[in-house]
Amino acid sequence: MKKVVIAFLLIFVLTQCVSKQKQILGTWKTDSISNFVNGLTYTNDSQDEHWSHFEYTKDGVVFERRKEEFRKYNYKILKSDSLVYLDSAGTFLNGYKILKLDNDKLVLKKHQKPYLPGKNQELYEVRFFSKISADSTASK
Repeated sequence: MKKVVIAFLLIFVLTQCVSKQKQILGTWKTDSISNFVNGLTYTNDSQDEHWSHFEYTKDGVVFERRKEEFRKYNYKILKSDSLVYLDSAGTFLNGYKILKLDNDKLVLKKHQKPYLPGKNQELYEVRFFSKISADSTASK
């Protein structure tokens, strides 16, 4: 019985990772960014040209595009709730907790280091994205 439960859990986790891997494919635009600093929250939802679009490909590459410039990273989804960016040598660059990922919405959370020394500080950023359909990118 114990082996059946372990096998079921393993299949469930692997299925979730594969599902997330498929759902993240495509191009995502930033809708807003919320910053949480020790109980205070600020949300920036002003859509400007400085915000990036992120294109996730099936071969594990993400292109970050902003105006005329772009950056290329590798990405991996770990444990179905973590997204990591890696450089071409496989070195960790950034990590995010996936709060939501479906066919239309992506929400990522990144913990940040405290500004001041001391305990009991909580700082993080939450980024909200929506998927750009192929139709909307073709018309631009």
